[in-house]
Amino acid sequence: MMNKNIFIITIVGVLLLSANFIYAEEIKRSLKPIQRIEELRTKAQENIKEKREAVKVKMRQIKDTTKQNATDRILNQMEKLNQVWASHFTNVLDRLEAVLEKIKSRKDKALANGKDVSLVIEAITKAEASIDAARVALEIQAQKTYVVDPGTISQETTTQEGQNNLISDFRTQFKALRELLFADLKSLRDGAMKDARDSVKDVIKILSEIPGVDD
Repeated sequence: MMNKNIFIITIVGVLLLSANFIYAEEIKRSLKPIQRIEELRTKAQENIKEKREAVKVKMRQIKDTTKQNATDRILNQMEKLNQVWASHFTNVLDRLEAVLEKIKSRKDKALANGKDVSLVIEAITKAEASIDAARVALEIQAQKTYVVDPGTISQETTTQEGQNNLISDFRTQFKALRELLFADLKSLRDGAMKDARDSVKDVIKILSEIPGVDD
């Protein structure tokens, strides 16, 4: 009798653990893409916190207050720019998924009316894969950080030449980071994002070519 009770208690325990696991997975899946991107961005920023602080120490060595403030603004802009574009691309993918859902509804109606929608189904599968691939690429981009390498900035000095070198080093780093950021964003836009957009357009085209699809 005791062994039977132990067996029952064990089974109940396993079921409860399984239920908790399933519930946790459901919450994870229900997390909105924009929230996921935000989490990745926050984690990435935490990982470079020490480096960012070292850059600000170097920045405070600039004696000209106007130039120091300008440098500070550029530092903040560089950190926010990638976040802004990540959010934009996330919204684009969300809209593409919404369009795809409407297409699926039209496909179902066409199928119910006896239409051959096999090519549409293939195109939808391809589009879904393209959107998923774009989201993965976007998450990778969201985790990238564009911050000045403090090791490339001149040491503190109060001479005019030293101050000029300090400011020149910041400008050189800002230019390099800006070029890198826009190259990465362009690669994402013209790569995975374009593939996702084109794949959804292909589904629309294939569906529209079915005779009497809207009858």
